[in-house]
Amino acid sequence: MSYKKINLFVNAVTQNWALILFDENNKIISQKNIKILWNESSKLTIFIDEFLKENKITYFDLENLVVVNWPWSFTGVRTIVLAVNTINFIIDKNITSLSFFDLFENYPIIKSSSKRDLFVKYKKCDIIQIVKNDDFINSLSTEGFSPLQIKEKLIYWDISNNLISERIKVNSEINYKKIINSIIFQENKLIEPLYIKKPNIFIKQK
Repeated sequence: MSYKKINLFVNAVTQNWALILFDENNKIISQKNIKILWNESSKLTIFIDEFLKENKITYFDLENLVVVNWPWSFTGVRTIVLAVNTINFIIDKNITSLSFFDLFENYPIIKSSSKRDLFVKYKKCDIIQIVKNDDFINSLSTEGFSPLQIKEKLIYWDISNNLISERIKVNSEINYKKIINSIIFQENKLIEPLYIKKPNIFIKQK
């Protein structure tokens, strides 16, 4: 089957990567999920190359590149951006940049930052905050989430086991079909790696 336009979606900032091909009608043609065990960001271009070959598609068949740009490790984000920019330097099409926080609908959305803290977005219009692991549960009540809301809507990814309890729902499923249906393409030729700057030292309260 031939397609007028083929687009590539790349999510390499979560524990389960996703490479998706979709057509001009935003219909998914093919999807590949890759379970990441360590820091395999350096292999991203290899995974993309293999995925395209499996679908008998070349880079020049691509019309748009959609990439989840942040947040992740400094090296990971930089590698993702370098890979996508290099591809587009050759094919000269368009890049659309998304964040991890664009992948979910319900709030709060939580993503591990390090072993001791988290990136948290409590509501849609809120800025992303950095919260210590020990303060996380209490912060939900402070932000006005009831126990029922927390149990029903809490969205996790890669959260330390000590933060997961029976009273909290763990939900890391991403509805890629819905995301792709709502994509508004951008016309970037290059994208910059995006990072969340955070303090290096937390002051312990007495």
